[in-house]
Amino acid sequence: MTDITHETVEHYAKLANLAFDPADAELLARQLGSILSHVEKIAELNLDDVPATRFVLPQEPAHREDEVRPSLGAEQALANAPDTESHHFLVPKVINVK
Repeated sequence: MTDITHETVEHYAKLANLAFDPADAELLARQLGSILSHVEKIAELNLDDVPATRFVLPQEPAHREDEVRPSLGAEQALANAPDTESHHFLVPKVINVK
């Protein structure tokens, strides 16, 4: 198992701006060490003859031909809006600029 220390977990948590109970650092260190051990084991495999795959199961292309269709008019697009003005949505101000 890869050794991850309590201090390493706290260091990376600080870099990632994560906060957790310091008592959990030891558990996280063991769990991360276990994950890294599995990754190291996978890295030992010779995968040269394994083709790269995007999907496990065969997939049909999800693409379709572009088709020009009429879009919604302003009245229809704004029909369910709670508040409008001059063909625009009105929304409450959420950013206070000082």
